[in-house]
Order: sequence, then C-alpha cells, then structure tokens
Amino acid sequence: RTKYRVLRSEIISLFQRKQRKNFIEHHLKNELPSTPFIYFPLGIDVERNILISAPFYTNQIETIRNIVKAMPIKFQLVVKENPNQGTRDWRKISEYQDILQIPNVTLLHPSFPTKKIYPACSLVITTGGSSGFEAAFYGKPSIILSDLGYQILPSVYRLDSFENLSNTIKKALGKKFDITSLDKYLNFIDNNTFVFDLKNLEIHYLNAFYFGGNLVDVDISVDTMKKFLKENESDLMILANEYITKIN
Repeated sequence: RTKYRVLRSEIISLFQRKQRKNFIEHHLKNELPSTPFIYFPLGIDVERNILISAPFYTNQIETIRNIVKAMPIKFQLVVKENPNQGTRDWRKISEYQDILQIPNVTLLHPSFPTKKIYPACSLVITTGGSSGFEAAFYGKPSIILSDLGYQILPSVYRLDSFENLSNTIKKALGKKFDITSLDKYLNFIDNNTFVFDLKNLEIHYLNAFYFGGNLVDVDISVDTMKKFLKENESDLMILANEYITKIN
C-alpha cells in the first residue's frame, strides 16, 4: 500500500461507481410485473452470507438462470439489487446486462420498496439473510440456499441441490401457510434473547482497533486491548453473565 496506489484506486472507484449508478438509474425498473412472480433478492458481493454460508451459490447470475429454468411457465422472476451493494461500488455493468438478458426476469431498482414485493409475490428464494423470514410475516413460503435459524418454520424449504429446485418450488407454492408456527418461533426467540446494544459495542471495537473500520491489517498491542476491555467492561459483563446463565 502506497499513497499513490490508494489515491489511484479511489479515483478509479469513483468513476466506476458513477458509471454503474448511472446504468442502474436508466435500466433497472421501478414497477412489478402484472403476472405471478417469484422474488429473488440479490446478496451483497463480497460478503459472508454468500461466501461462507453458501459457498456453492456464489455465482448469483447462475442461480438466477437455474431458478428461471425451474419455475413454472406462468411465473416471472423478480430480482432486486441490494441497496447495500453501493458500499462495494455496485456491480459491473456487464453483470447487470447479463441479468437483463435472461428471459422472464425483472430487475428492480435498489430503492424499490421491499414492503411492496412481499404481499405481491408467490414465493421468495434467497441465498441467505432474512428475506425468507420476512416473507413468513406476509404468509409467503420461501426457499433458502444456506442453513439459517428460521428454517425450522414449515413454510421454509432448504434446497440441497439445483436438481431438486423444480420440485421444491412446486411443493412451496402448494404449501398452505400456518400462522401458528410463526407465533411459536417468535415466542422461542423472545425466550432466548436479551437486550444488548451490539451495534454500539461494534462501533467502539472498530474505533479502538481499526481506525473506525477503515483498516484491517493493524497491530493490536496488549495495552490497547486492556484499555478497550476496561472501557467496555460493563457491556462485556452483560454478555458474559448471559452466557453463564445459558450454560447453567
């Protein structure tokens, strides 16, 4: 890392971000299809939800192609860009073009309200994240491509292979939603959680060790660690006591 390389990289990123955002504004849609559709939210590239949780589904464009091949003929596939992809300077324009060229696919603008998608869709397919869980609140089934805590819900199907995708879609579409199962799951979560300001601790963590999260390859001295532990002792004690309570 040198000053020149950092400056050069930032300038290139700035131009790429502007070009990609301009393409998004002119080519991604802001309306849903009038025909029945399945919803597939794009995950962020590069992020743990895909790289670690679903390593066999890292190529999201291929995942879209497989869904289109497997879904019933009368259905469209609605794909929405993740608004947080902007933190990665958006995707390459060629990737958006590849998605737009796939038949029966509607590519939505990242600003399109998700709350308008769930009531209108017939099924949600997601690589990871909370989309499948959110779908349950609208009485919609979902198919997930990685192991997630909410997969115990009867409306959630864990796909193990694209070869089984067509049959899994048919099963999910024909499943009658059971609201009582969602209530039981929410009660289970409520009984196994506690109030904790995790985001605030993460901010302190990043500021103490990683210059606000701007660097990762830094040396952490023993004194710096001791200072962090001392300053955040009250929060860390909450975590420690809750873990001990759970173990006991």
